Amino acid sequence: IAIAIVFGFLVYRRNAPMSVASVIGVIAIVAIIAVGMNFHPIYLSKDAWMWICGIYIAIASVTPVWILLQPRDYLSSFLLYAMLALAVIAVVLARPDMGSMAAVNTFVVTNPDTGAGNPIFPVLFTTIACGAISGFHSLVSSGTTSKQLDKETDAKPIAYGGMLLECVLAILTLCAVAYAYSWNAANPDNALAGATAIFGGGLAHMIDDSIPGTYSILYTLLVLTYSAFCLTSLDTATRLARFMFQEFWLDSSKGETPENVTGYKKVLSNMYVSTAITVVLGVLLGLNGYEKIWALFGSANQLLAGLGLLAVATWLGNIGKNNKMFLLPMGFMIIVTICSLLVNTKNQIAVISAGGADWGPYVQAILGILLVVLAVILAIEGCVTIAHPKKNQKV
Repeated sequence: IAIAIVFGFLVYRRNAPMSVASVIGVIAIVAIIAVGMNFHPIYLSKDAWMWICGIYIAIASVTPVWILLQPRDYLSSFLLYAMLALAVIAVVLARPDMGSMAAVNTFVVTNPDTGAGNPIFPVLFTTIACGAISGFHSLVSSGTTSKQLDKETDAKPIAYGGMLLECVLAILTLCAVAYAYSWNAANPDNALAGATAIFGGGLAHMIDDSIPGTYSILYTLLVLTYSAFCLTSLDTATRLARFMFQEFWLDSSKGETPENVTGYKKVLSNMYVSTAITVVLGVLLGLNGYEKIWALFGSANQLLAGLGLLAVATWLGNIGKNNKMFLLPMGFMIIVTICSLLVNTKNQIAVISAGGADWGPYVQAILGILLVVLAVILAIEGCVTIAHPKKNQKV
C-alpha cells in the first residue's frame, strides 16, 4: 500500500517515467516480501482485523483513484502475472490428473459434511464463476474501469483481455484443486484445508514435488497474491456500494446530484456518510457471520450478470444496433439464476419451518424473494423495450 502511494505520487504528480517507476516498484515489492518473510506475523483477533480492514477500505474508497486504487492495482498486477507464470510452470511439471477426483454421476450431489443435497441444475451455473461471467465485473467495468481508460478503444483489450485471464486462472485453479485432492489423499496428516490453502498449497506442492525446498516461498507468494486481490476487491466493492447508495437517494430525471440537493438527501448522498454506512454494515455482517447469507452470493452475482446483458441488449436495441448476440446468454442467465434463487428460498423456508433457525435463513429467504421480484420487473421492462425499440433516439 505504501509503495503504491509513492508510485502514484511520482507518476501522476512528478511525471516520473512509467517504465522506470514500474521497475522500481516491482523491485520494491520483491524486497518488501523478502523482508516480510523474515519477521513474525502480527497476530490479532478476527474482530480486530475486521475493523482494520474496514478502516482501510473506507479510506481507500473515498481517495482519488490516482493516489491508491490505480497504482496499487497496477503494481498488484505484477504479482498476478508472477502467480499465473508459477501456476503454468506447476501444471507443466506436475501434470495433475483430473481423473483422481470423484466423478459426478448423479443429478443431485450430496455434501459429505452436511448431508444436504444440491441439484446440478441450477447450482452448477451459479457457483462463483468469474472466469465465465460475473455481475460484479459488470459493475466494476461501468463504475471504475471506464473512468480510468485513456481512450475508448482501450476498453476492448482491457475488458476482454481481463476476462480471458480470469478464464486461465479458473482453469489453473481447477488443476490446483485436483492436485490438492490427490495430495490430501496421500498425506492425510498434512491435508490442505480451506480455499486459500487448497489453492496456494496445491500449486506450491506441484512445483515443490519436482523442485524440493521451494514450498515455503512459493506458498507465501501465492497466498500473498490471493490476499492482495481479495483486498483490492474489497475497496473497489466499497467504492461501488458507495456510488449506488448515493444514487439511491437522488432522482436523475430531475438532475439531482449530491451537490444540489438539500435536507436528508444531502446527508445520505454525502460521499463520507454513504461510505461510513456501507462499511459499518459490511463489517457488522462480517463480525456476525457473513457465511449465513453467503449462499446467495453466487445467484445474486450471476443474476446481476444477466441483468447487465439485458441492459446492454436494451441499449443497443433502443439505438437501432444489432443486439441479437446478447439475447440467448441473457435469457439463459436470468432464467437459471431466478431458478437458483427460488430453490434456495424454498430450502431456507424449509429450515425455518423445522424450527430453531437463526437469522440467516430468514434473511436469505427475504432477500431471495426481493431479488426474484426485482429481476422479473427489470426483465419485463427490458424485454418490452427490446421488442419496441425507439430507433430514432440519438446516442
